[in-house]
Amino acid sequence: MKECVGGMDVVEGGKGEKIRGYDYRAWDKFDVDAAIKEIDGDANKMRIEEDNREEEEEEEGSTDEEEMSRLEEEKRQQLAVYHKEKGNEFFKQGKWEEAVECYTKGLQQDALNAVLFANRAMALLKLQKYAAAIADCDCSIELDDTYTKAYLRRATAHLKLDHKEDALADFNKVLEFEPENKLALTTVKKLEVELEPVEEYTPRKPGDITNMKRTLPPSDKPMVRIQIIDISPEDFDTKPAKKGIEEISSKTESEVSDTKSENVPAVTKRKEVVSVVEFETLPTRIPMNYLQFQTDTRKLRSHPEKLFEYIKQIDPDIYPKLFQDSLEADTLFMILDTLNQFYIPNRLPVYSELYYLTKVKRFDMAVMFKTERQQLTIGQLVQYAAETVDDKLGIIGLIKAYNILDLSKYKLNNVQVEQQPQDEVEI
Repeated sequence: MKECVGGMDVVEGGKGEKIRGYDYRAWDKFDVDAAIKEIDGDANKMRIEEDNREEEEEEEGSTDEEEMSRLEEEKRQQLAVYHKEKGNEFFKQGKWEEAVECYTKGLQQDALNAVLFANRAMALLKLQKYAAAIADCDCSIELDDTYTKAYLRRATAHLKLDHKEDALADFNKVLEFEPENKLALTTVKKLEVELEPVEEYTPRKPGDITNMKRTLPPSDKPMVRIQIIDISPEDFDTKPAKKGIEEISSKTESEVSDTKSENVPAVTKRKEVVSVVEFETLPTRIPMNYLQFQTDTRKLRSHPEKLFEYIKQIDPDIYPKLFQDSLEADTLFMILDTLNQFYIPNRLPVYSELYYLTKVKRFDMAVMFKTERQQLTIGQLVQYAAETVDDKLGIIGLIKAYNILDLSKYKLNNVQVEQQPQDEVEI
């Protein structure tokens, strides 16, 4: 490398010594190639160092950006959890709209959270916004296709909209992940029966005895035993009947069978006997299991007073054993409607009936989606129970179990109770 010293050129040698411009002997020994290589090496070294500094600066900048991004993501996750927990609190208090708002805020922070979608769907079910609940369940399942609660809630919404085929598909999906799920098992059996195709009635031509297979849909009426009466030609007397219709209808079965001598047409007699037999086939037994109960009450639904007598003979303390894990919503509210329609006017106690129903498995699920009319029925029953029993703690238990929110509406505002709804969202 050259530099000017006292007006003379000086060259720095390989070992650091300086050569005067007039020192020709030293110049003869000077290795130019080595000096050039040394200069090039220093230049390369400087370029490498510069490049390294630039890379370090870029890495430091990238690291800062990643750190900022990570911190921002953690903050969003924390906000999502905060809004979810706040929504859960509103849900437990029965404030469905506020819960929906909180879950929505949580999804704005974490749009890939399957639980938030499913929780909002549950609150929408409470608000009876079934189509919106289905949409949220769709999003939840798209994010996590093994999330059984999303399938259950979507199935419930489909049932509310009478989409039985879609509901059946969702309940079957639940059974793929949870084969022992009682709600899914029970509902699948029920839906399969309801969706079973019924052959249409095709009338035969007179005299056609071919294809005698039954084509009529099954009847809901109970089967009866009918006595076959041989009718001789002389029974068909064309003379006018001596008895009026009112007198014939008032006869007993034994009297009707003995009226042959009174010229009453035999056909009229046989109809009278059949009507008596049908009335006597209404069930009066005490059921031993849920299947018997369901079969009997199906026959008695069109006879409210007989249904009342049937339910009254069952001791309430056997409800848990009788229904086990098969209690359905329509069965529960059939019992509650009967209590409200007959027990209250007859001043019969209802506390034990209401209490032991809450001890039946699946009661929480059956009572969850009650209508406004059913909520009114429950409120009236609990109000009547509070007037007839001196058990404040017991009444508080009923209020909690049946999730009665408006205590003042049923004159229960003197009962201090913290609401604890039975149906919980996922925390």
